[in-house]
Amino acid sequence: MRAVCIDFETANGFIGSACSVGIAVIDEGKIIDTKYWLIKPHIEYSYFDPFNVMIHGIKEKDVKDAPEFDVIYAELKPFFENAYVIAHNASFDMSVLRHVLDLYDIPYPEVEYLCTYKTALKTWSGLDNYKLDTVCKFIKHEFVHHNALEDATACGNVLLSALSEGGVSSIKELASLVGMRLGKLYAGGYKPCSISKKKVKGLISKDTTIAG
Repeated sequence: MRAVCIDFETANGFIGSACSVGIAVIDEGKIIDTKYWLIKPHIEYSYFDPFNVMIHGIKEKDVKDAPEFDVIYAELKPFFENAYVIAHNASFDMSVLRHVLDLYDIPYPEVEYLCTYKTALKTWSGLDNYKLDTVCKFIKHEFVHHNALEDATACGNVLLSALSEGGVSSIKELASLVGMRLGKLYAGGYKPCSISKKKVKGLISKDTTIAG
């Protein structure tokens, strides 16, 4: 099973204003590689909103010499080949990806993707919420939130914990276990990731001890 966990940060309220991206590559049940890029947002959407800066700490001066996404994508795209894409709250990160690809008229890659937010919701019952920091606190993974590399790595740890909890070794097995339809990107379109509203067997309580 090969998977690429991805996380974007944005400069402002426009979903395509990506200013950083991080990935964590999973193979054979462990994280084997990580990458991080600062991104200069497309000129039309390059304003850095103070609210966004407050969240992730990236300022306009930090990306003034960074490449734009079309350049970075040449490095990023090969990681998607023969891999599932994973994101926590995938509706956000995959939307960022689609919007920046659209901005540069780049065709969508052919990938399937899974949301670890929805996976966690169906894997561990009774958490206060299923935000990345809350889930990671439960699985005892420490990280710096809203740094794209740290968030991608945290997402990877959530995925590995969910696979272990479910006793499965593949993304498709995990998706089936939690009642999820994988999302898809393909040339000219996409299908969102969705999950059944039915109760799934195997949910564990937040009071259950996670080893390690």
